[in-house]
Amino acid sequence: MDVRDIQAGGPQRLDPLQREAPSSAREVEQRGAADATPVQATSEDRVDLSEAARTAAQQAEATSDLEFARQALRSVPSISPERVAAILRHLQSGYYQQPAIIKEIAERIVEQMLAESLPPQQ
Repeated sequence: MDVRDIQAGGPQRLDPLQREAPSSAREVEQRGAADATPVQATSEDRVDLSEAARTAAQQAEATSDLEFARQALRSVPSISPERVAAILRHLQSGYYQQPAIIKEIAERIVEQMLAESLPPQQ
């Protein structure tokens, strides 16, 4: 990641682990012996990637952006024109406004979300 110092207006690259360099002789004198002691990190940043994220990253590196997009599109299940027409008829007739249907849809959404968020059972 390239993080740049926008406040100083310069194009220099910032290193979050490097101390800021003094810009004048006065600042060097003011810092004095404080700079002689090493700075020790008290905590550690960490990132954990899921197996799916690692696989996607490997695929992205191995293929061009266009081919990666094509593969992603192929993995999306298709819907038949008949199914689309049936859904449109249901929308126009008010079928999805019935309380029992709303409850069933909500339950299915919750089930799917839980299935995606929970680890597979062995």
